[in-house]
Amino acid sequence: MEAFAAAAESGYPLEFDLRALKDGTLVPLHDRTVDRTMTGVSGTPATITAKAWEKASIRSAVNGKPGTPTTWDKILQTYGQDNILVPELKDPSVDVERFAGTVHEHGLKDNVIVQTFDYSTARKLAATGLNTLYLTTESTEINPKAVVADGIEYIGPSKDTPSDEISAMKDAGLSVWAWTVNDPSVAHALFETGIDGVFTDDPWAMSDYLESVGQ
Repeated sequence: MEAFAAAAESGYPLEFDLRALKDGTLVPLHDRTVDRTMTGVSGTPATITAKAWEKASIRSAVNGKPGTPTTWDKILQTYGQDNILVPELKDPSVDVERFAGTVHEHGLKDNVIVQTFDYSTARKLAATGLNTLYLTTESTEINPKAVVADGIEYIGPSKDTPSDEISAMKDAGLSVWAWTVNDPSVAHALFETGIDGVFTDDPWAMSDYLESVGQ
């Protein structure tokens, strides 16, 4: 919760991964298990109850105070009005209709862009009316025009995707956000291809660099 509160003040979109607990509650978690990052719980989120999740703690990456676990519902309610939220559905078992319902019930469709590497899930998300970003790798074979025809508006290629493929994505009308770009010179080269944005672990340093070179 503390990290989300701090990030919400930054002005940047909030990007995070979501997985489902035992009862289907969606929680932010990158890893397949909680063992590296949490105390008080262990194993995969599908084996953890919402009550146990609430009582657990997040290990500090800098030997500081433990952090407080949160949930997708709390993130949506607390930050959805004033921030752009960019969750990635990591877990293929996530109920797409249920997820979409949480966004529509709060009237926050315009403030959420949901991502997934699974094309079937991306199509389902787009069919619910959500802004959808389909994540790809440099080896993913796609037809950009077909992606657009399926109602998907955004695409997230790997930073190693060839420039001609990125051009084809742009030509089809997709908004292109490359991931995960931490080298400013790589970002510079990508912006030269016409992409719309990048995911990065250090948006402050990346913004300073891009501004310094006129981008």
